[in-house]
Amino acid sequence: MIEEPLSLPGDQKARSSEQDEQLLQCQRLLQDEAQQVLDDLTLIEVLSAAGVVKQTGSSTLGLMVWRDVDLQVSSPGLEIAQAFTLLHPLLTHPRVKQVRYLHQSDHFKLNGLDERYFFMVFYEPEDQPEWKLDISFWLGEGIHPEPVQEAIVQQLTPETRLTILRIKEAWYQLPAYRSEVYSTDIYDAVLQHGVRSLSEFDDYLRARGKPPRPQPS
Repeated sequence: MIEEPLSLPGDQKARSSEQDEQLLQCQRLLQDEAQQVLDDLTLIEVLSAAGVVKQTGSSTLGLMVWRDVDLQVSSPGLEIAQAFTLLHPLLTHPRVKQVRYLHQSDHFKLNGLDERYFFMVFYEPEDQPEWKLDISFWLGEGIHPEPVQEAIVQQLTPETRLTILRIKEAWYQLPAYRSEVYSTDIYDAVLQHGVRSLSEFDDYLRARGKPPRPQPS
């Protein structure tokens, strides 16, 4: 786990620099792996039959700390049966371990989200950890997260990228991550509120009624 950045001289500063370089190198490797998974599944080509496809999230922002890819499809008028037919080849792919479906349209629509069909694909490469691919077929016009994605791209700097990676590295295996605390919280804290350390992110969460990191006993 990455420690909070400290303004210390000597060996500790060197170790912090090494940890940062490891984070950046790991991020680059994960991006390469993500592309290999997409290529193996020919997933962009498969999804393009339903509409315009856009890869979003950390795999395109250069903010990866775990194996997850987000894919958005603008597919107005798509029927759920068509979505299942489209994804059928994944069910027989030798590396696809599981496919889950969540109906998030009509009376199952989530508050704050447009209607969509949402699939989670679990892909297990040979001799590598499992990947999760989140696929959203948006039933309205456009792609829901696109404006947020573009805003993040425009605001990222080398400093904020490293800060986000440090915080995500410390958080992504904690139980509250992706259930109460999300990557969007980290992006907002760093890019909009000037958070630069784990302790500052804890303060950010407390101020919004969210759980900070558990303290060691």
